[in-house]
Amino acid sequence: MDFNTGLAAMPSREGEPARSSGPKALTTRLATLEALLKETDQRLSDFTAREADRILRRVHERIALSPAHVVTVIAGATGSGKSSLFNALIRYDLAPVGAIRPTTTTGTACVWDARNAGDVQALLDRIGVVEENRVMRGTLLNGTHRRSEPELAPLVLIDLPDHDSAVRAHRDETDRATAAADLLLFVTDPQKYADAAWHERYLTHLSHHQETLVVVLNKSDELAAADARACVGDLRGMLAESGLNRVPVVLTSTRTGEGLHQLRELIATRVRHKPAALLRSEADVDRAATLIAAELTPRDGRNPETLTPEAKSATLLALGDSTSLQAMSDLIDGTYRRRAALVTGWPLRHATRTLISRVRGGAEARYAPWTGAVDSEPEPPPIQHDDVVHAVAESVDQVAEALPPLWAKEMRNIGNRCVKSLSDTLDTTLSGTEVGPRLVPRWWTAVQVLHWMLLTAALVGIGGAVAYAASGGGKDSTLPDTSPIPFPILVALVALAAGALLDLICRPAASRAATRLRARVSERMTDRVHSAAERLLFAPLVAEHERYVRARTLTQGLVRNTGERGVPPSGGGQGQPSI
Repeated sequence: MDFNTGLAAMPSREGEPARSSGPKALTTRLATLEALLKETDQRLSDFTAREADRILRRVHERIALSPAHVVTVIAGATGSGKSSLFNALIRYDLAPVGAIRPTTTTGTACVWDARNAGDVQALLDRIGVVEENRVMRGTLLNGTHRRSEPELAPLVLIDLPDHDSAVRAHRDETDRATAAADLLLFVTDPQKYADAAWHERYLTHLSHHQETLVVVLNKSDELAAADARACVGDLRGMLAESGLNRVPVVLTSTRTGEGLHQLRELIATRVRHKPAALLRSEADVDRAATLIAAELTPRDGRNPETLTPEAKSATLLALGDSTSLQAMSDLIDGTYRRRAALVTGWPLRHATRTLISRVRGGAEARYAPWTGAVDSEPEPPPIQHDDVVHAVAESVDQVAEALPPLWAKEMRNIGNRCVKSLSDTLDTTLSGTEVGPRLVPRWWTAVQVLHWMLLTAALVGIGGAVAYAASGGGKDSTLPDTSPIPFPILVALVALAAGALLDLICRPAASRAATRLRARVSERMTDRVHSAAERLLFAPLVAEHERYVRARTLTQGLVRNTGERGVPPSGGGQGQPSI
C-alpha cells in the first residue's frame, strides 16, 4: 500500500480529538516537512537533522504499513505488572508472569482481528516482534469469559521487555517498539511511579504525543484506597510538571480487576475515534517541527535582515580601498601625462635634458625619453588581502549577527570561500588593467611628425643662415628679402618658436586626455569590482538569507501550539530513546 492510498484508507470520524487535522492535512504537512528539511540541509544540529529525518521516514513507513491497525505497546519497569496487564487485556494467560525478576525477554504481540492478520505482519516485522511471538486472539477464544470484542478489531497489543532491564538488547527492543507504536501504555506501580529514570527517559519527551499516551498505575490492591488516590494525584502532578497535563492516569489491579474495564474502554475509544497511526504521525510531525523551529529562532529576538544598500555601498568602498583604485587612477593619470610629454614634447627640449643628464653622470639618472616610454611600464598596485578579508567579514556579520548559530556559521563559511575567489578575481582585474594606453593616440603621432618637421625646418634655416653668411650676404640670392633679419635665420627662429609653442599647447591637451582616460579606466575597474562582489559575495549572502526566510516561513506554518518545553537529547539503549 503506498502512502497516499494508506492515508485515504484512514477515515475521519466525528468526535475526533481537537488536534487531529485529517489525512489530507497530514499529507500537506509531510510535504512541508520534506521541503523544510531540504531548505535546512547542513544547517541543523546533528540530533535535530537525524530526528526529523527519522520522523519523516517513520511516518511514511507507518502509513504504508497497515494504517488501519492500532499498534498499542505496554512498556514499564521490572515488576510493574506489564505482563499481567497484557494477559488481563487479552483475557488469556499468554505472557509469562514473574513476581521479582523480569520474565519478558522479547516482545509478544496479540492481533485482535485474525481476518486482517496478513496486513499486520510487515508492521510487526518492522517493530521487531519475532514470528513465534505473534498470536491471533481469535485462536484464544475458548473460555467462557472471553468474547470477540469487535470494537477492538484494529488493535495489535504488544507486551515489551522491561525498559530498565540490565540487558542492553531488551532496552533497545523497547525503545524501537515504543518509537513505532501508535498508542503507548506506560505501566508503573506505587513503588516506582516517582522514579526519575522513566520520567526523564520517556515521559518528558512526549509532550507532543499526549493523545497517544496512557499512564497506568498498577497494583492498586497493595494500597489503601486513600493512599491509592494520593499516589494518583502525585503522579498527575509529576506529569503536569513535565508538560503532560492531558495524559490520562488509570489506576488498575490485575488481581482485583480494578480499572481494567476503564482502561479497556479508553483503548477502545482511541481505536474508535480515529486511526491512532494518524494521531501518532501528526504528533511526530509536531515534534520535528518544534525541534527545527527551536534551531531557527533568531538570536536575541531580532529579525535577521538581508544586506541593505548602505551595507553594500560600504563594502564596495572597502573593496575599492583594498584594490587601491585611487592609487591606480593616479598611476594611470601620471603615466599618460608622462608618455604624452615624451611623445608630443619638443625634441629640442628632450635633447637638452638628455645632454644635461649625461653631463651630470649616473646611468640611473640619465634621461631617456624615447626608450623610457616602453621600458619603464609601471606595475599596478597589489591587492590588500587583509582589507578584502575585513570587507567581506563586515558584510557577513551584518547578515549573520541575528541568525541562529548554525545558520550564521554557514554564512561565515560563504564569506571564507568568497575571500580567496574574490581576491583572485580582483587581482586578475588589476593585473589585466593597462596602466598606459594600448596604442599611441593619433594626435600624438601628428604632433610628433609636426615637431620633427619644425625641427627639420629649424636645422635647414640654421644651415641656410650659415651659407648666407659665408656668401657675404648673398646679394644675388633668390631668397625673399626679410631684412633686417635674413630669411634663413627667420625660418629657423620661427620653427623653433613654433615647436616650443606646440609643446606648451600639447601639455594641457594631454592633461585633459589623461583625466578622461583616468575616468574611463576607473569606471571600468569599479564596474569589475562591483560585478565580482555581487557575483561572489552579495548574491550568495542574499540567497542564503532568502533560504533562511523560506525555512522559517515553512516552520511557522508547520508548528502547532503543542507546549513542548525543550529539545530533548536522543539515542537508544542506555542513552535516550527516539520516541
